[in-house]
Amino acid sequence: METRLDHNTYLDHALSDGHALLTACATAPTAQLSACPDWHNTDLVQHLVDVWNFFVAQVEAQNPETLTKPLGDPEEPASDLLERAIKLIRSTEPETPAWNWTMDRQVSWFARRLAHETSIHLWDAQEAIGFTNPIESNLAVDGICEFIDVALRYSLRDNSRIFPAGSLHLHQTDGDGEWLLTTDTKGNLIAKNEHAKGDAAARGSASDLILFMWGRGRGELEWFGEETLLEAWSSMGP
Repeated sequence: METRLDHNTYLDHALSDGHALLTACATAPTAQLSACPDWHNTDLVQHLVDVWNFFVAQVEAQNPETLTKPLGDPEEPASDLLERAIKLIRSTEPETPAWNWTMDRQVSWFARRLAHETSIHLWDAQEAIGFTNPIESNLAVDGICEFIDVALRYSLRDNSRIFPAGSLHLHQTDGDGEWLLTTDTKGNLIAKNEHAKGDAAARGSASDLILFMWGRGRGELEWFGEETLLEAWSSMGP
C-alpha cells in the first residue's frame, strides 16, 4: 500500500513503545491478555524478546536467502535487548539485505515491522492492566497498510488461506485514509485505497481500525453491512 514512514521514525516509535510496554508488564506481570487468553504479561515480554532476538539475528547476518537462527542471551535484560536491536537497525543502511518471510528482504522491513509489532502489543499490555492509549494516528494509518502488505499477503503458518467472500471497506475518521479489501475470481487479495461501497464497512479512528484488524475488538468503530463478514476479515491476521 502507499503509506510508509521514515526509517528512523519507525525506530523512534518502536523504542518508545517498547519501553512503555516493558513498564506496563512490570507493573502487573501476571495480568492476562484479552487478545491472547493463554498469555500473561510475562509471556508477552518473552514473545517480544524472541521477536527482538530474531530481528537482530537476521539484520546481523545480512543474508536474504536463508533464515539465521537467533541465539540470544537469556541473561540479557529485555530493555537492553530492545536498545541493542534498535541501535543495530538504526546503524544499518535500510537497503541492506536481510531475510524475512516476505519478498521485501531488506533492513527497512524490520524497522517497519518492529514499530507495528510493538505498538499493537503495547496496547495489549496496557489493556491488561486497565487502561489504553490510542496508537498515534500516522503510525496507525501506516499500520493498516503494513497489515495488508504483510499479515494478509504473507503468513509464516499458512499461505493457502481463503479470504472472505465479500468486500470490506475501512474508512478513517481522523484523516483521509480509506481502504477496500476484496478478492479476484481466483480468490486472490485485492487491496485499493479508494472510497467505495463494501459488503461490510468499519468507520472510525485509524487506531481503532488497525486494532480491529488485529483482532483487538471494535473500540468505538461504527460498522455497516454484514457483521459476520466484518468479523471474518478481522480474523485474517496471523
